[in-house]
Amino acid sequence: MADAEPPPLAIITGGTSGIGLAVASRLMEDGYDVIVTGRNEERGAQAINQLRSCHENQNAAFLALQSTSWSDYGKLAEMVRGRQVHAVVASAAFGLQAHVTDTDPATFLEIMSVNVAAPLYLVEVLRPRLANPSSVVLISSDAGIDGEQALGAYSVSKAALNMLGRMMALDLAPQVRVNVVCPGDTVPGMRYLLRPGESERAADDYLGWTLPPRQRLGTARDTAELVAFLVSPRSDFMVGSVTVIDGGSRAGRPDVMHPPDGKHS
Repeated sequence: MADAEPPPLAIITGGTSGIGLAVASRLMEDGYDVIVTGRNEERGAQAINQLRSCHENQNAAFLALQSTSWSDYGKLAEMVRGRQVHAVVASAAFGLQAHVTDTDPATFLEIMSVNVAAPLYLVEVLRPRLANPSSVVLISSDAGIDGEQALGAYSVSKAALNMLGRMMALDLAPQVRVNVVCPGDTVPGMRYLLRPGESERAADDYLGWTLPPRQRLGTARDTAELVAFLVSPRSDFMVGSVTVIDGGSRAGRPDVMHPPDGKHS
């Protein structure tokens, strides 16, 4: 009797919290084994325990990986151990809440390296192991669609990531479908979208955010559902798309002439 095929394998960078962790959990619901990466061993262990407790029939593994420690990517390739990779989700990111002209060159280069160069290198390392067919999803931001002055360098990096996704889609089709997802304000959000002097984003940062037209903030699960669709055969004709999921925040300027009750002043 022939050996059973192993479950499809997904690799998620930045998978120990927020959108990355939600994506890992959602893909495990669809039968994937997952390898998640992150910069912190303790959070990695917590994430794996959480994933395994919720999805007992699937395997989850963690690799401590600094996005710009290029030698670490060889360890990731070794973890695959001959298996084909069916989905790659690049979720790790870093940003600074500052104007781009107030961002020092070293920090600017770090943001570009983490948010743009690292996803490219990730796919380059894994390319020989990508299944045919397989899917790559880059987690960008709505700040890469309409730049935010208060997130200057971050906006620049995410705009570059959007174009990177399109160019990669051309290079890798038809074997690999590459698409980009641009979440809006999401809770829990990025751990490393920092104010100057911070080492980690405040947990209650979202309390001051303005609600989008949908009248709620996004959740990590919202984005995870979109990613699950994009890596599935249901989205077979989506290649090089840049999809915003933001509750309507970028749909256009709200009508400031009329109050919410519809009465004219």
